[in-house]
Amino acid sequence: MRYDIIKKLNYELKDESLNNKKLTPNIDISVTQNFQPKEKEYFGTLGLKIKFHLKESKKIVLKLELETEAGFYGNPKIKENEFKELVIKSGIMSLLQISRAKIISISANFGFVPPIYLPMLNINELVEKELEKAKITNQ
Repeated sequence: MRYDIIKKLNYELKDESLNNKKLTPNIDISVTQNFQPKEKEYFGTLGLKIKFHLKESKKIVLKLELETEAGFYGNPKIKENEFKELVIKSGIMSLLQISRAKIISISANFGFVPPIYLPMLNINELVEKELEKAKITNQ
């Protein structure tokens, strides 16, 4: 990974205090991928859009949206599909962990006590869907 950036960060808090409430998390993650034609080395970007809500029964108490992007360069000696597979598999996992850390840090700096923690997620289905989008199949 050459770089990672926050492209967008929004949050909306509907209540002054989240303490002592039974809150239910809801998380939606989408991925964008863009691979450039090979020149002297491979290059691709991967974007991760996270929409996170905390609900108290049907009322949304907290909305948080974070978009991150990472850029990846690859050795021209490997096959293009191998590069794409590496970017998708490791990139999604890396960006998710980076995003989790940034959300914890930013929410702590904004005064959330405790800070906002995204739950651990099983992203196997998301990775498989993105591999299909890139037309990479398990062989």
